[in-house]
Amino acid sequence: MSLLYMHIDDDVLERMLLQFSALSDKAIRMAYHRAMKRTEITIRKQALNLMRERLGLRPVQRSLKRRVQAYLKPGQDSAELKFWFGLNDLDPLLFKGGVRKAAGGLMIRGTYHEQAFVAVIRGRRGVWRRKGKQRTPLERIRVPIDDEMIVALEDEVFLNLPDIFLRHFETDLRGRSKLAAGGVNG
Repeated sequence: MSLLYMHIDDDVLERMLLQFSALSDKAIRMAYHRAMKRTEITIRKQALNLMRERLGLRPVQRSLKRRVQAYLKPGQDSAELKFWFGLNDLDPLLFKGGVRKAAGGLMIRGTYHEQAFVAVIRGRRGVWRRKGKQRTPLERIRVPIDDEMIVALEDEVFLNLPDIFLRHFETDLRGRSKLAAGGVNG
């Protein structure tokens, strides 16, 4: 699990708001909130693409989408946007190439697992390994995610976060100022 916060310089926001001083406070708050929501969507999409690319996962995995959550602080100012990344171990079946049968077990991403097999247990397909000589107990095999993923997310995605927010905020303010000035076409 990893939590990352967004910080935007107040001076930059003030300079931007001076350009759009004709807008009402309500319009500015609405533009701010919409920019936060758009930033959340953009960052989430970029983070999912980065994780899928770096980990070598199959495209569009629902379980991967649940691993990136964004929380917008409720309230008047909505000034806080927090991201949560679930970086716990993954099921080997999510990776490109999957699993391969080998003598007495399975090969998963170049690692041999003795007495491992693929089976549907309790309605879910998974990779399992026997713990002893008996039929049970079984343990589920998972593939760990490197700690480098946190560094990659911070360096490649969150480095651009303030710029993405400011771009969305300015775009929305421009649209609202055109609308207030006499329509989109006028």
